[in-house]
Amino acid sequence: MNWKESYVKSIEKCLEWINSKMLTFNDGYNGIYERIRIDMNNRTNWSRPDCNAELARVIYLYNKITGDEKYNYLFNNIIEWLKRVQDNDPLSVWKGSFPFYLIDGYINDPPIGDTIYQNDNGKILIVLTQLYDYTNNSVYIDMAKKLADYWIALQQEDGTFARIDSKTFISKDGKTLCYPKGPCFVLWLAAGLLFAYKALGDDRYLDPAIKALRYTEQYQLENGRFRTSYELMQAEDWRPVSSETSIALFAYSVAYKITGDERYLHILKKAGDFVLSLQHGCGGILNCDDSCLEASLQNNKNLCDLVYTQGFALMGLIEAFKATGNELYYESARKLADFLVEIQCNNESPLWDGGWRGSFNVETWKWDGRANQNNPIDEGGMYSVYTGWCATTIMYGLLMLLEMEKQ
Repeated sequence: MNWKESYVKSIEKCLEWINSKMLTFNDGYNGIYERIRIDMNNRTNWSRPDCNAELARVIYLYNKITGDEKYNYLFNNIIEWLKRVQDNDPLSVWKGSFPFYLIDGYINDPPIGDTIYQNDNGKILIVLTQLYDYTNNSVYIDMAKKLADYWIALQQEDGTFARIDSKTFISKDGKTLCYPKGPCFVLWLAAGLLFAYKALGDDRYLDPAIKALRYTEQYQLENGRFRTSYELMQAEDWRPVSSETSIALFAYSVAYKITGDERYLHILKKAGDFVLSLQHGCGGILNCDDSCLEASLQNNKNLCDLVYTQGFALMGLIEAFKATGNELYYESARKLADFLVEIQCNNESPLWDGGWRGSFNVETWKWDGRANQNNPIDEGGMYSVYTGWCATTIMYGLLMLLEMEKQ
């Protein structure tokens, strides 16, 4: 079996897992569920717009590349669900935004499920603009415009995005409101606005994207890595250092490709150098190295995080190759993709075979680690099997590689 066939087989295994185990009632009428928690012996009852948007993108590209229409019904159900859960109330101050999650896809769960996260909404914006680019269907760009307009109106002078209310960001004590200063809360929206600019050619989307990128670039260190949310605001304690620099590699590669501004080329190259320095011989991107052990509480140097890094890094390396033509990025992306296909869950349990667990130890070659550092719901680690964030971003990266070969 050649690499293309193995990637398609991997994607099909994962789609079958999601289709058979992770849909809400009536063929995913209210979307897909977030994850399985193996040690808790449960499937979360959250249906998240960001996870669903990411899966819709995967299904569309899978159909485009393979011609297999098996999951088109699920694509249509997800798009209809996203249309329903976007805030479309003309009198709402949150008009255009998407909530964190709905229980079983239709039950509101304030205040946590009601929270509006910048990174989640940014990823949805990227998907909507990409679907518009693929299809020229105005439904997607209309949804994207409403979402982009919501966040543009909230952009602060420093380039971050926030509203002073309990829906936008809640700190650890659950009461004190604070602005989300970490790169992951800014970069996804910046990238989404860049894609909106590409789709519409309107500077009202470009200008806030540039402003956001100016904010985050100040946190790039000389070795290329970006300071973490944990360093800047004591948040996302469980997110490894590898994550936010991988996201930055994606965002600045997109920025350079769309704008041609050499400033972004310099930033993406430095970020790329750091991400590549973390790549283990097996292909996986390690959480950190000796230079950044204090930058996150997730600091096991032998772990590869699959929820917050591997899929984002795969996307980032591919976008860096597309932006620069540097074959090193492509070769590294292929190594990472091969590693991810190799460790995909197989013969572990029919409940999650085809997915990927949240973190893997490259020294013991076993699933390992937790994401419970000041994080009681353990959002990652060896006992989490995510649909969005993990499986959907990995599948999307594999499809990006297949799409390039087909062209």
